[in-house]
Order: sequence, then structure tokens, then C-alpha cells
Amino acid sequence: MASLFTSYFLPLVLVANIFNFQTSLCDISADEALIAGICKQVQDPPFCLTTFRQILAHPYVPEEVTRAAIAQSLQNANNNHAFIVAAKAAAKDKVTQDLYAICDVGYGLMITILQDAAQSLANKNYIALENDLSKCPRFVSDCQNALGSKTTPEMLDRSRKQFDLLIMSNVAEGLIKK
Repeated sequence: MASLFTSYFLPLVLVANIFNFQTSLCDISADEALIAGICKQVQDPPFCLTTFRQILAHPYVPEEVTRAAIAQSLQNANNNHAFIVAAKAAAKDKVTQDLYAICDVGYGLMITILQDAAQSLANKNYIALENDLSKCPRFVSDCQNALGSKTTPEMLDRSRKQFDLLIMSNVAEGLIKK
């Protein structure tokens, strides 16, 4: 009896496993295409791909990709804000302190807006989400413009990564079916 059971159901189980494996390969391929499409639009595609692969679990859906990109952007903005506050405190002249103060205010506002964006996504308020995300790049460029020649290579790198994370958030948000 066990032999009959095994001979009948074993091929069915194998077929089901092969189907599930092929389906999961298709899902992974679609997932990779989703993030590759987003990452083609940033300054540093390898940074984008690595970031998504580290923070996402399959399957990738636009809402989850957007949530992850916003969360990563918010974390990066908080780290940059702490860096800016420390740089402002360490500045030796008033002009540099004032320039970093502009960045301090801008990044503080961007953090608040990114928090609002995360809440808008959770509430499926896509109009507010799009509005929030569209404001953020300005704060990064305002900081870069304020620092001008007084910027540092580290601050330039931080700004570039922040821009890329904001682009990732904006592009992913645009993929959400509303």
C-alpha cells in the first residue's frame, strides 16, 4: 500500500515542487527588473541595487519598495542631520556655522516631511505621499548650494546618496497602482 501511495503521489509532489521553483524564479526575475528599472534613474545604480537587496524581501511590490526606500532615506537623512549638527559645532568661523545652520534647518524639515510621507503611504494617501516626496530634493540642493565651496568630499557623498534615496522613493511611489 505504501508503495502504491509513493508511486502515485511522488510524481505529483515533484511536479508541484518544480512548478513552485519555476514560479519563484519568475518572481525573482520580475523583482530584479522592478528594482533595476528604479536604479537606472539614479546617479549611483550599484548603490541603489545594493540598498534594495539589503532591505527588501521577495516578492517586491511597489508599495513595499516605496516603504523601504522612504525608510532608508529617512535613516540617511537622520544620519546626515547628525553629521551636519556636529560639523556646525566644529566650525571655526561664524560664516561656516551659518552655512551649516541652513543645512541643519533643511535636513530637519526633510526628516519631518519624510516621516509624513511614511505615514501617508501607510494610510494609502497617495496624493499626500507624492506631494511630500516631491519637496525633499530641494532641501538637499539648498544645503549643497549654501555650503558651496565650503563643502567637504564627505558632505558631497552624503548629499549624492541622499539624492539617490529620494529618487528611489519618488520612482517607486510612481509605480504604485492608485
